[in-house]
Amino acid sequence: MIKYNILFRACDKVESVHKGTRPFGLNKIETIKISFNSMYEALKNENFVFTIIGDDLSQELLDYFVKFEDVIVDNVTLGSAAASLQKQIDMALALPDDEWVYMVEDDYLHVPYAFTHLTEFLENKEKYLETSGKKKNYMNRFIGNLAEKPVIIHTPDYPDRYNPPWKRHSFLFLSQYCHWRQISNTTHTFLLEVSTIKKFEKEIKASAVGPSDSKLSEKVYGRMFLKNRALCLSPIKGISTHMTEGVMTPLVDWEAIANDNIQILKTKGAW
Repeated sequence: MIKYNILFRACDKVESVHKGTRPFGLNKIETIKISFNSMYEALKNENFVFTIIGDDLSQELLDYFVKFEDVIVDNVTLGSAAASLQKQIDMALALPDDEWVYMVEDDYLHVPYAFTHLTEFLENKEKYLETSGKKKNYMNRFIGNLAEKPVIIHTPDYPDRYNPPWKRHSFLFLSQYCHWRQISNTTHTFLLEVSTIKKFEKEIKASAVGPSDSKLSEKVYGRMFLKNRALCLSPIKGISTHMTEGVMTPLVDWEAIANDNIQILKTKGAW
């Protein structure tokens, strides 16, 4: 059975690293609340440990997280995104090799079926990713069997990947519930096995300086060839979205999902 370790980095002192506007009139604390709750609700049928890595959280958020008894809150003053990310990486490295870690930022809203899609894919990924060894499959001579490559999953589907500068050849896979597209650029929100973190420990730690999404993407993810690189995949349609206007996952009614989570929180007395 897949075991998820959710490492959720939260800080309500900074409204937006890239100065983007939050959608639906939400502020940062409200965005954190619904982003967290969307994941918490989606995990109900899964085997998971949920840890909040807080950076000097406000009393309002501390009071909010206390309402969820099976969530661990590790709140200290870290002072920067880089320090928070480094702590997240160190915590992930201490876990068993065969467990999965979701390193996630605090402003990603998830669909209710997010982990249903993830679990089904991960339990069957060798079948879905297997690449034929037949001689007529010339590409296989260069890439090998993709089922043997380390896999990293980036849960949103950024719309800029479909713009002219970013259009490129990529592998496409079909699982029970959706397609999975190979990508080569992500933020620091991704799901991977602990053994994969250890394999790319040097590169992932280097990307925490800054932090630098580009260092992560350039040093860890394969493109056409995957020798000594990971296969990074994103679901189509995306199962999460970055809650910043202009970069939200397309083809999903995120306002309805946000409102559903607000209603759930109101029934819990948490909104």
